[in-house]
Amino acid sequence: MRNIFIIWRKELKDALRDKRTLMAMIVMPMVLMPLIIIGMFKLIDYQMQQAEKQVVKVAVENKKNDSDLVEFISSQENLEIVNISLDLEAAVKEKAVDLAIIVPEDIEDRIKKQEVIKIEVIEHSLNDRSDIALGKVNQAVTAYNKQVLESRFKDQGISGNILSGVVIEKRDVATKEEIGGFGLGFLLPLLIVMWANVGGQYIAIDVSAGEKERKTLESLLLTPVKRLEIVFGKFLAVSTSALTSVVISLVSIYIAINQFGFKIEENIDKSVQNTASGAGGFAMDFSIEPAALLVIFAVSILLVLVFSAILLSISIFAKSYKEAQNYLGPSYMIIILPVVIVNSIPNFKPPLALFAVPAVNTILLFKEILVGAYDWGHIAITVGSLAISALLAIWTATKIYSNEKVLFRV
Repeated sequence: MRNIFIIWRKELKDALRDKRTLMAMIVMPMVLMPLIIIGMFKLIDYQMQQAEKQVVKVAVENKKNDSDLVEFISSQENLEIVNISLDLEAAVKEKAVDLAIIVPEDIEDRIKKQEVIKIEVIEHSLNDRSDIALGKVNQAVTAYNKQVLESRFKDQGISGNILSGVVIEKRDVATKEEIGGFGLGFLLPLLIVMWANVGGQYIAIDVSAGEKERKTLESLLLTPVKRLEIVFGKFLAVSTSALTSVVISLVSIYIAINQFGFKIEENIDKSVQNTASGAGGFAMDFSIEPAALLVIFAVSILLVLVFSAILLSISIFAKSYKEAQNYLGPSYMIIILPVVIVNSIPNFKPPLALFAVPAVNTILLFKEILVGAYDWGHIAITVGSLAISALLAIWTATKIYSNEKVLFRV
């Protein structure tokens, strides 16, 4: 045990002298993680506010035939009715206007005859402003349609309340903390998996391929220290570096979120509120419960052990620092790619078997925990899978270090 500790301390001390290791282990997670998390949600909040302020341009054909409808449309906030000389489709396609509306010429006759009135709308689905304009026009047409129907009922002596037979009253059982946790679940688990890998990458290369390149591995193997002790000492050094990165990233995010009390609040449009009988607003609280943070940290330790052993096993195959980097690049993609795919599937309900797949299971488990769902069966399967994977990876690294053909290949 003493030899393992000596090797661990020696490798860690050497790694801390390397600026690249310090950047990957301490500086980057401390600075980048809060910037990514807080910056992303601040950007979302800013974009939402800017979208509300955008003035969209709408062209209306035959607008003289129905001044009431045009008045309803033009009354929408940040919407401008414009005159154009181009063909409507060409105008929308060239983004001269964001939306075009074609009103039938016989609209007044249809209203008098109480017939269905069809209004054609030309949009550009790849233009965000077109979607905003369409939403505003939909609100205007809905309000106008209600007025037309009320007028028809009035002519027939029927109360306009007949239009309000059923009213939806919204009550969301999800708390703002759960909604915020769901939002964090798309990014935070992915970043933790990333730092569990990247945080130990440089030191893994340095204690294996780096020692080969410096010709110091031979002298270490000649000492009266067992190969198993050498592997465990190096393995603990890599794990310490990776775990430090994960801890720093978690702590920095927790402090940043709680210090700034960051929240996103989206006010629902008044017309939508009225339709929904005062449904209120929509809010997200991006805070992390201490219990969730502890579970995430505990599972992250096992994930770090798995990645550290894999990194050490791969790096020892390389003859130089540069070659080790070439090996770790594709292996990193193999690990991250399925994680990204699973993380990006909306409303994904994972089968129980996926909680036995290393790295993927941590993403799924973290997403559950962040919304307050503690499924102890999923936790047990994830912990067991990661523990077994870590033992297998450490055993593999030990076998590789015992094979001198691999260690000293030319």
